[in-house]
Amino acid sequence: MIAADNPLLKPHIGKPAILDSNLLLLHWCASFNRELVNSFKRLNSFQIEDIELLDEALTIFSVLRTTPHVLTEVSNLANSLPRWMKDDWSRHFSRQIEIIPEEWTTATTIATGDFMWLGLTDAALAALATSHVILTIDFPLSNSLESRGLNVINFTHLRSLWLE
Repeated sequence: MIAADNPLLKPHIGKPAILDSNLLLLHWCASFNRELVNSFKRLNSFQIEDIELLDEALTIFSVLRTTPHVLTEVSNLANSLPRWMKDDWSRHFSRQIEIIPEEWTTATTIATGDFMWLGLTDAALAALATSHVILTIDFPLSNSLESRGLNVINFTHLRSLWLE
């Protein structure tokens, strides 16, 4: 399926997007070493096909952005990589950070919002869901945003449509 024809993606063509921590980890690990999808425990909910799906989905957005909170989580998740890989990963991670624009709001502002019950990182994503499309595998986050009419795509739903 062409991404622009996908009913979940079509309403969001040309908008900026932000990936949740798990999807950004997948995206960057795939660009570092695709085989990590089969061997890295933090990616065990993904398949090689998910890399192609994510890459295809990202083509419809105007720009990919992130938040400092997501970057921190990705860094923490990647700490589980094997020691022999960490130096190369650190250089790759640093290069990725240099090219992805960050959107940020102070934690004190985020903490006063309606989504703090989801945690700081997801509350930061929720705060940006009026101007960005949030692509996530987190059901509580996607469900909360969707119920308020905010810009969100649950990757699991996208995966289901893609396989049809």
